[in-house]
Amino acid sequence: DKLPINIYFDYSQQLGNTLLRSHSMHLSIDIIGDAFADIYFYLEADMPTHGGDARLTQPVHTVAGGSGLNTATHLSSLLRHFWAESSDETDRGTFHVSLQTAINENDDHGRLIVDHARKHQFSLINRRFSNQPSCFLNFKNSTNMHRRSEEKSTGHCAVIVSKGDRSFMTHLGCMGDFEGSHILAQSIDPTGGNINVSSRRHVHISGYYNLAGFWNGKLANSLEDIKKVRGTEEN
Repeated sequence: DKLPINIYFDYSQQLGNTLLRSHSMHLSIDIIGDAFADIYFYLEADMPTHGGDARLTQPVHTVAGGSGLNTATHLSSLLRHFWAESSDETDRGTFHVSLQTAINENDDHGRLIVDHARKHQFSLINRRFSNQPSCFLNFKNSTNMHRRSEEKSTGHCAVIVSKGDRSFMTHLGCMGDFEGSHILAQSIDPTGGNINVSSRRHVHISGYYNLAGFWNGKLANSLEDIKKVRGTEEN
């Protein structure tokens, strides 16, 4: 049976000391959505004709992207600089931002996304389902390595930039298997039920139209489950 890889990088473990200050408010924001490796091509002129050739103005480069990942990145930055570090103690609080998505943590694109989450200080909850072991379980057997190479890759997108406009060519990879039923209803939160902290939870769905597994009613069912968890606000 296929099982979820689950948490790959959990930043909440690094927030424990800040909670000891017993702020009056803790905000938990769960982003549920897509994450891609965006591979950029900057054309010198127009898009080439079919079968043609084109020059690039700079080397091809890859960055972490996708609506869900971008939302988690910017929210984490905004809260870190304008709330958690506010000069006014009455406006200051603790927070936790997480992204539930699906990547193949065994490939280069997946590792790029994980490194991005670590750099920008939000938790990455990998809900890719697989019957193969994660590379972080330290499996060295060559048979296991061969099996992992047959799995679907992390989603990635060719971004073609020409005269200021962007065109996209996307391979969903394992993102195409991400379903509403895979979502964790219970927030992974560092408060641990601290009675000194008033907690609020906000859930945001991002990249909905890239996720066909969210269109069949299973997302709605999962959101109903999330509503049952205390302190949830839904967007």
